[in-house]
Amino acid sequence: MVARVVAVANRKGGVGKTTTAVNVAAELASRGRRVLVVDLDTQGHASLGLGVVARAGLGAHAVFRDPGFALEAAIQTSEACRVDVAPPERELLGADYVSDPMRLARALAPLAARYDDVVIDTSPAVDVAMVAALAAADRLLIPTQLQYLAYDGVAKFARVLLSVATRLNRSLADFAVVPVQIDMRVNLQRVVLAQLLADFGRPRIFRGIRSDVALAESFGSHTAVRYYRPQSRGATDYAYLTDDILSFWSG
Repeated sequence: MVARVVAVANRKGGVGKTTTAVNVAAELASRGRRVLVVDLDTQGHASLGLGVVARAGLGAHAVFRDPGFALEAAIQTSEACRVDVAPPERELLGADYVSDPMRLARALAPLAARYDDVVIDTSPAVDVAMVAALAAADRLLIPTQLQYLAYDGVAKFARVLLSVATRLNRSLADFAVVPVQIDMRVNLQRVVLAQLLADFGRPRIFRGIRSDVALAESFGSHTAVRYYRPQSRGATDYAYLTDDILSFWSG
């Protein structure tokens, strides 16, 4: 079996990208799947949320500087969430070090049979490292708030996806939008959700994540919300989102 590689990306920050990467990975693992999280955001928040800190010189970004670097050397295990993690190098400035956007894909290839799912957290910018993540992925999750500017960002980001899929990675087969911080009592959110459904179709709009302080609090405990507060809205919603991932992306 070859691992399914899911990039979690959006060109806008503050939309629940890292929260989604952490909690989807933990949900997949809770169902007996073998999961690797690759943290390409130099802030390293996905790794911290899973209780993992990079060892000096052994971060995931080393694959870009050294073509011979084995990504396996960067991997640590999050005991709390039962996933493997390749944390980033948090001291890096910018993405000029990424000279070949296909290096991550090549670095993941030797690990393809070891995992069922690889989840890649990306930086909140369309930089070369994000392009490398899209070039390595076969699926893409786009978390977004239900606001007009966020909707515009999703539409523009879909064009980035199309460009990468046609030029670098024809295996990037599908994407889905994940509404976050949702409150359907707000008319604006209902309007934007309707527009997303009209533009992309129901199969590409996965079940959303309601606002829940437990999601932020769980990062302080270095674990996923399903372990921090299993009866919370956040834990319930990420379980349902993972149902959508496994159902719509079963192939």
